[in-house]
Amino acid sequence: MNEIPPIVFIAPILTIAVAVYMVINKGRAAKNLDAQWTQYRAGELATRLGLQLVKGDPAFNLFIRQANVDVSRGPSDGKPVHVEVLLEGEHDGSETSLRYLYRVEQDTEFTRVVWRIWHDCRMTVRTKQAFPEFEVVSRKAPMGPIAKTKTLVARPTGNAVVDKTYVVMTNEKGMADALGQHLEAFSRFGNSGVHLVGDGEEVSFVMKQDKAPLLANALYYAEDMQRLLVKLAQGIGG
Repeated sequence: MNEIPPIVFIAPILTIAVAVYMVINKGRAAKNLDAQWTQYRAGELATRLGLQLVKGDPAFNLFIRQANVDVSRGPSDGKPVHVEVLLEGEHDGSETSLRYLYRVEQDTEFTRVVWRIWHDCRMTVRTKQAFPEFEVVSRKAPMGPIAKTKTLVARPTGNAVVDKTYVVMTNEKGMADALGQHLEAFSRFGNSGVHLVGDGEEVSFVMKQDKAPLLANALYYAEDMQRLLVKLAQGIGG
């Protein structure tokens, strides 16, 4: 969590009653939505992906998080909301994981309330050999641009379709060329946006709850994400 910067919200104390009312009503609707979208529950995602649920509640819905009692209730001073889910295993011989974190801390001051929110969701495949770092983001994505997380050089891949669709960043031309051979297949995720991060040892598809790449849209195709990430990881790092 230390590597994930929090989002900070500050509100006047008089707005708290309104916020509580909204959370309660969202919680009621969330129970119905959770029943409709069970494929996003941690346990069902583990089954879909052939992975083991090693941390978290199997009933937690990564899409409809308000269906969770603690999330719906919200934080209080000294009692944060903290949800972690971790799926781990292998797919086609490669170590694969799906991680989810949602944490909210609250501090009530004399005239205002401060909330600090951490959120992270990513599917990751570990490679057998090291590779040059890279980052890939969709040029156009639902709900606006995707924020870059690394300081790397934008390079053409030599694939016109890929270069029109994605910004590919890496300090190594050879890595850009290699990515150009794999990224066309990620067109499946056009309705969510694509954010791929390679740190030299792992390749991750990064998702967000309320902005691109949209978690709900991306994990609808979780099996395809896993297959394509494994193929990409094996292609660049064995």
